[in-house]
Amino acid sequence: MSLVTMLGHYDVPMQTLSLLFSVGSASSVTPGGRSDGPVVCDFSSPRSDICELKGDVRVLLPNATILHFHPSAKPRSWRMKPLARKHDPHALARVTEVTIIASSPHPRTNHSAPPPAPCTATHAAPAVVFSAGGYAGNMFHVLTDVLVPLFATARRLAGDDDDVHLLVRDAQPWWLDRYGPLLRGLSRHAVVDVDVDRSSGSSGGAAVLCFPRVVVGLDFHKEMSVDAARTMPGGYTMADFAGIVRRSYGLPRDTATRLHGNNTGDDGPRPRLLIISRKSTRTFTNIDAITSTATALGFDPIVAEPERYASLAAFARVVNSCDVMVGVHGAGLANLVFLPAGGVVVQVVPLGGLDAVAAEDFGAPARDAGLRYVHYAVGVEESSLATRYPRDHRVLRDPAAVRREGGWMALRAAYLVGQNVTVDVRRFSGALRAAMELLP
Repeated sequence: MSLVTMLGHYDVPMQTLSLLFSVGSASSVTPGGRSDGPVVCDFSSPRSDICELKGDVRVLLPNATILHFHPSAKPRSWRMKPLARKHDPHALARVTEVTIIASSPHPRTNHSAPPPAPCTATHAAPAVVFSAGGYAGNMFHVLTDVLVPLFATARRLAGDDDDVHLLVRDAQPWWLDRYGPLLRGLSRHAVVDVDVDRSSGSSGGAAVLCFPRVVVGLDFHKEMSVDAARTMPGGYTMADFAGIVRRSYGLPRDTATRLHGNNTGDDGPRPRLLIISRKSTRTFTNIDAITSTATALGFDPIVAEPERYASLAAFARVVNSCDVMVGVHGAGLANLVFLPAGGVVVQVVPLGGLDAVAAEDFGAPARDAGLRYVHYAVGVEESSLATRYPRDHRVLRDPAAVRREGGWMALRAAYLVGQNVTVDVRRFSGALRAAMELLP
């Protein structure tokens, strides 16, 4: 039985495929391996599987089957889910597989391989195939699982001239409308929705897009950021990504308000401070007191809830008009990508032993994007959990034990779903003063 037939009928783990799959001795695929051969796959990352095909690569639409032909190829077939969240079954349940078939183009040596499908469009630039599935409604996940890895992958392939094609699966129309400006900022070519049926005319044939190089999957570096050390030579950074975001959405401010001397806004422009408001959980219960304190310190504060704006572009303009953004740990802080460089992110971290996660999710990305960062961990008296549990309860006393015994879902239920924050404005004023001092 040929390997093509075998893999077509059985679900073979990617780690096993990494040992089975090779196209010639120069391009054997091993976990984490890299080579200059026609097929290079890396399945070692805990977040993303990625395969790069070189030569005669044909993408059949609308089912996103990829045919790769090379003279030294042996029949191989495998499937991938091109989302940078590979060990999360809940996210992957919303991701459609991509099938890849590698074979020789010569029928005498490969009787089982499909004949090369004729190209309906031939492109000179490379392409990236990725999924917009997963947690598509959560902006943090869209950035960390899709858009930032897409930027890293596209920039690696095309450099800074944007000559790369983007082929997306599982993209809802609202998703393409919401993030379309950024996709257009990453590529000079129209984004291809591979799930759209393009068959037309009397022949009814499907579209076949041909490329010299195709990457399936995305380069994941770290949460919502780029590891500049991995992009050398000709490095690119999270600050470059943030710059593309601002240009893509037509945002006018590239740098934060510059203060004059040692003033706090009294003798010059008052820096604008945005307080991210949340609807149901991890909300600020004393926003009026926070805005009053911010005003007294020299800020021009505003309160905004992202969901109340008609479009992401409209809210992006609000964020870009501000110099400091304040929010409780959550997806709303992902809007930091719209802040002008030199701005400040103040993350309020609720109870739950979440400091390390919060710093990784938003603190490091903020710094990498050219922003300043203030970390404010709430005390027990500032958490709504203090009114629900006695002071000696383990939820208040030992969050690590909650996670050890119940896992992430128990931690989420205890600290992320049912907790609000009433900051001690006297204590919090220290964080706001620090933010003022960090402005240019």
